[in-house]
Amino acid sequence: MAINGGVPYLDSIPWEDPGVCTEAADDVAAVVRSGRTCYWGGGPKAKELERRFAAGLGRKHAFFHSSGSSALVTAVFAVGADENQSVVIGSSGFVAAINAVYHNRARPIFLKTDVRTLQCTAEGYIPSATQQPAALLVTHFLGNVVDVPAIQAAVNATRVIEDAGQAHGAFLAGKPVGSWGDIGSFAGSHKKLVTAGQGGLNVCDSDLLNDRMRMVGHHGKAGRTVGEVPGYNFRGGEMEAVLAMHALGRLEDRTKDRLRTAAAIQDVLDEAGFVSARASSEAPDARPAWFDVALILPPEWASYRDWLIQALNAENIPVSTYPSLIEMPWVKPWMTSQGWWGDREEQILAHERSLWGRVIVIGTQMSPEDGRRCAEGIVAVLTGARIGEEVFA
Repeated sequence: MAINGGVPYLDSIPWEDPGVCTEAADDVAAVVRSGRTCYWGGGPKAKELERRFAAGLGRKHAFFHSSGSSALVTAVFAVGADENQSVVIGSSGFVAAINAVYHNRARPIFLKTDVRTLQCTAEGYIPSATQQPAALLVTHFLGNVVDVPAIQAAVNATRVIEDAGQAHGAFLAGKPVGSWGDIGSFAGSHKKLVTAGQGGLNVCDSDLLNDRMRMVGHHGKAGRTVGEVPGYNFRGGEMEAVLAMHALGRLEDRTKDRLRTAAAIQDVLDEAGFVSARASSEAPDARPAWFDVALILPPEWASYRDWLIQALNAENIPVSTYPSLIEMPWVKPWMTSQGWWGDREEQILAHERSLWGRVIVIGTQMSPEDGRRCAEGIVAVLTGARIGEEVFA
């Protein structure tokens, strides 16, 4: 094996589409030559992007942010989730989701992760008898699809936020993800389907929510003078808006490309008898836009997961992993200090560690051919074709 000084399975790491449209270079240069790369309230390019983005999702408003992470912060603020409120949040997701809850000083109430889909589930959730959650924050993780209406029916939160940062292009019951919640939140960073270089967008139909997001994202100012709340500078720039508009025009084709790569990887894993996360069979017409394919390792590999990632990377197979949100090292100490950590949280933490400790992911940004070759390399290692039996000695 390459990790032991042998020849790598692949000659080089496969090329992955970073998402940046190089054909946007002239339009980006035009923004630079104009001398105006950002505007209070958003410039003409940002506003054009917002109109096009909202229309594509059938929403009334869109607000272009400096990042997907900042978009989640303004979304949680907009729905009024603060130190006196709770946010029901999936344990599966990117760390930006729990960060947004923390920075708004709200209390997280975690949902478990489904072992088949790696999406959040309301299984085992018991509603509070005294307080309705201010928000439900669900992440369409890995490009898969959460059954938003089913979870909201169980949680009954005042507002719903969809984190669709990895799932732009996915659908649920004929509607695009990001169109189910009071706020849909999207990321435009590296490898996303609508890459802005760095950026994010929130969509909504409520004038109030739109105004609150824009206020906190513009230094807490509803106008140009008085800061009504402690705010941030979260508005998106003109160069990034140009990049995002070019990428938006290629969304459909790029989604199809990634689905082909995902299918190539999944087919190889299926044929070898391995399990990868799939769309929920209960969610109505769930159509993912895979960002990553997640392999759920057999139990005997649980103790070797981290070694496996290093070994596969040495073979030029680009795999990685995600921890669950409740596993973040700072979450338990923080919640304990607030009196929010108890037996329920310990049970969910144990479940999430057991599940995510057996997960590795591989991106769909490579070609189908490279995806197939990477999957074959993964299978070769897992079946012992590359290592024999000594790994379990």
